[in-house]
Amino acid sequence: MRKLSLNIGNKLALILIAFSLVIIAMISALFYGQFDRALKERVLLQLSSVKQLKVFKIENEIKDRIEVFHTYNSDYDEGFVDSLQFRYVQFHDAIPSQIGEYPLDVSFVESLRLIDLTQSNPDLHPTIGFIEPHETGYAIGIAELSEIQEILLQRTGLGQTGESYLVGADSLLRTKSRFYSGTPWNIAVKTEGVHNALAGISSEGLFPDYRGVEVFSSYELISIHGLKWIILSEMDHQEALFPLRRLRTNLIFIMVVILVVILVVSYFLSRTIVSPVLLMERKLMTMSKGILDGVRAEQKRKDEIGRMFDALNKLVTGLSGVIGFADKIGSGNFDAQYTQLSEDDKLGLALMQMKDRLKEFQDNEQRLIKENQQSILDGQEKERARLSREMHDGLGPLLTTLRLNIQTQDFGEKQKRDLLHRIDETITEVRRMSNNLMPSVLTDFGAGEAIANLIRQMENAVPIKFRFKNDMKADSGISDFVNITLYRIAQEAINNALKHSQASEIKLSLTEFKSYISFYISDDGVGFDPQARPSGNGIRNMKERVKVANGSMDITSDDKGTTIEVEIPIK
Repeated sequence: MRKLSLNIGNKLALILIAFSLVIIAMISALFYGQFDRALKERVLLQLSSVKQLKVFKIENEIKDRIEVFHTYNSDYDEGFVDSLQFRYVQFHDAIPSQIGEYPLDVSFVESLRLIDLTQSNPDLHPTIGFIEPHETGYAIGIAELSEIQEILLQRTGLGQTGESYLVGADSLLRTKSRFYSGTPWNIAVKTEGVHNALAGISSEGLFPDYRGVEVFSSYELISIHGLKWIILSEMDHQEALFPLRRLRTNLIFIMVVILVVILVVSYFLSRTIVSPVLLMERKLMTMSKGILDGVRAEQKRKDEIGRMFDALNKLVTGLSGVIGFADKIGSGNFDAQYTQLSEDDKLGLALMQMKDRLKEFQDNEQRLIKENQQSILDGQEKERARLSREMHDGLGPLLTTLRLNIQTQDFGEKQKRDLLHRIDETITEVRRMSNNLMPSVLTDFGAGEAIANLIRQMENAVPIKFRFKNDMKADSGISDFVNITLYRIAQEAINNALKHSQASEIKLSLTEFKSYISFYISDDGVGFDPQARPSGNGIRNMKERVKVANGSMDITSDDKGTTIEVEIPIK
């Protein structure tokens, strides 16, 4: 028997139809479920609001009776009873076992006690007994609360099938049922709501009511001075979820319409896609191994879609590797590895050759940049040293000779003093400039002593407190370049702090370890934003010097001050 084989067009149409059906079913189920939950939450919230309003009204009615009962007790007139409020109010030496048709099944109370007497009322109205102790006996009252029945019969927000009713602690009805006639307390209400309410739980839920009908219910225990009534506000499940059934009908209709549209679209779409897919299959087969001139690959499946998927998977894998490899090269990771798709993978081979050339170019560029930067810095320091020597050795003696000549000339004393004072200031300034360009103590004793000498000069010129700790070794063998780098960083940092920080104290610490030197600078100024672009060259100059010295620099700053930490390797 010949095996049934579907061409790619039919398979594509079936896949589109199946996929569309799954998506539509999932969306419909999700929408239906969300609408169902939202509708149930709205119904329960509505029932809770109705119940809460009725609880408020019922409690107010009972509290009003309590106030009237207390009024009767304080201003009691023998024989006076307000028939609208109480059927009976009287003082007794002891609690009687029965008053009229109402049994009082209690022998002793310590404070106001309310007793449910509804089951003894022939008129079927909610009835409460009031007992309160006094100095010489007990005040006893009986009140019918027909208003409670009227409150419960109000069906606003309960629809056509809803009702509100009271249940006693014995799980029997205390108010009339709209569905059953006759005595309500012959009807047992042993539902989930009654059980939870008796346990002190006030909530909402979906469960069968006393008729066995599935209802949405909101329930709560009313407990006042020993009186325990459970109030339930309920609505039939069928009525509450009527919009959901209508939505389900509409969704089914929409799904049928969409299915018909999908069938038509899938048919024409599959016919349109088949021809380009066949061409794509041939092209992808030549690209699957990264070969530009094309090689036929082994077929693992019998239809076109199988061959296309095989080629596409290989292409995706190959291109992903190429893209990842190229991305690593572009980010400067020249240690990245690449496995060629085949011996003829020209693209992969070209990428690996490009990686080697870029790595060589980057190494040369970094070496040249560092050499150029170091040459520039060395040239600057040499020029500064030359200028310092010329000023010290050339300009200094000339000024000293000029001073001696002026002392021997016949000038007026005042004029001579002025000239000598100006020459002394000039000599001092020349010495200061020479020392700033290249202090002799830096080349003679190293960065530690040079920075200490710089701080001593600053302390005499600015109103800022300096603290410097020099832990450099006496026989330190660090290079002149490192010494100069540390000294220039100190100059820049102190100059920036004086100009911008508004600090009252600057701390510096220079420590020599086995393999590196640590330089710590901090102030208690106003700080700045280290991420912002600096307006001057101070920080940039420090970073450049640290970079050329193969070191690292970390700057932290906030409104409590600025900290600069520098580490420079000794070798």
